[in-house]
Amino acid sequence: MGFKEFWQRYKGEIGKLLVTHIALAVFSIMCTAPLLVTNTEENASSINTIVIIASVFVFAFYYYLIRSQLWTLGAKNSISAKGGRMKLCPLAGLYMGLIASIPSFILNAVYIISSFYGDYEGVSNVFATTAFLEALWNAPALGLRIATGSPFAYLASSVLPALFAGIAYFCGTKEFALFGVPQKNR
Repeated sequence: MGFKEFWQRYKGEIGKLLVTHIALAVFSIMCTAPLLVTNTEENASSINTIVIIASVFVFAFYYYLIRSQLWTLGAKNSISAKGGRMKLCPLAGLYMGLIASIPSFILNAVYIISSFYGDYEGVSNVFATTAFLEALWNAPALGLRIATGSPFAYLASSVLPALFAGIAYFCGTKEFALFGVPQKNR
């Protein structure tokens, strides 16, 4: 299957993955907002522990949202492939996740590069803008960024959803559920 055919078949699912990412970014900001305004100097280790737990919770919820969407698609495609109506690509979920993560990867690359050269006058504005956009767009990894202080922490918000999509779709094609079959398929 070529890219054009792949895009025609799965562009709606990729759009749903992007909408899920936006909704989870808002949810993540709501989860970490109280911690952003607290004084972290006095109890930095407790705040870091809390934000890491919040990030793990957000990513677990992210997997649940993606799984409910792509497990079903994988199961339907498996049935179509068994009936001879299509050729099954077990990595289609990973490919959809990677395509949906393209805006995150681009933002990550600009942010990481500008964070290393942020002291230069021309780059400081780019760094400030991308830091703000990263905090909004890749908010599911905001807790990791706060806890670690590393500009690479936001990569988790790009890589993990693609992996979640790949795992959920593959499990759907095998009709294997890690945490039970999604409700609408019973």
